[in-house]
Amino acid sequence: MVTGHKFMELTTNNIEPTKNKLSILIAQDGFSFCTGNKESHKVEDLKHKTFLSQQTPENLLKEIKLGIEQAFSKEEAVDELEVIYSNTLNTLVPDAFFTEENLTDYLKFNIKILATDYVTFDDVEAIKAKNVYIPYTNINNYLFEKFGEFSFKHITSSLIEFVKKRDLKTRVLLHVHPTHFHMIFFKEGELQLANSFNYQTKEDFIYYVLFVLEQLELDPLEIPILVFGHIEKEDSNYHMLSTYIKYLDLLKIDTTSIYLSENITANTQLHHLILSQF
Repeated sequence: MVTGHKFMELTTNNIEPTKNKLSILIAQDGFSFCTGNKESHKVEDLKHKTFLSQQTPENLLKEIKLGIEQAFSKEEAVDELEVIYSNTLNTLVPDAFFTEENLTDYLKFNIKILATDYVTFDDVEAIKAKNVYIPYTNINNYLFEKFGEFSFKHITSSLIEFVKKRDLKTRVLLHVHPTHFHMIFFKEGELQLANSFNYQTKEDFIYYVLFVLEQLELDPLEIPILVFGHIEKEDSNYHMLSTYIKYLDLLKIDTTSIYLSENITANTQLHHLILSQF
């Protein structure tokens, strides 16, 4: 189970049961957040914003500030905040090879790291590994100033946890965003691949998917693929997948265990990860 991080942790002797929760997914090309009551499993509000290109951390912070300030009054309490970061700035390291002092070394061969970057990790106990990544420190600072202590983790950790909880056996999982996607593959319950790819066109998208299947020696006409996130059956990306993949399923959100407020107008199918927090 991935427990996530406590950002600038505060301690108290009077811990009240969690009631009002805020769940945020922050990606390179947008963000979404929902609020609700964790005890009653009711989601009160759901908002999102999507960009056609990847944004800088500064632009993301500006847009998130605007969205948060419009949604929350100063008096409104948030008992629990959980943030999921979706970017391609991560890598998995088996526990046997992991040393916390070498966090930067694990990433520097795959991505360009700045001296000011904050590198951290999730403990992914389900696969006995650490997920090393770069969160957005400026956004973390703002959220702490606004709400106080909160937890955060990388989306790859969440996706691995998602598969392990549902015991999906042998299946490819695709979580899609407008400019990048994450690809997870388990074979008989064992993780074989966890990677992410940036793309610009539907041709880029299908190329990376088919290339990975080829490298893993998986037949597109036999391997089942489950997709969710920013993808629908009418999308060009879904159409591309359906052209080459025989067993393709769009994840259906289970609304039997949560209650959606009648004022929610956003497509809940696109926001499964943050809704599942309730």
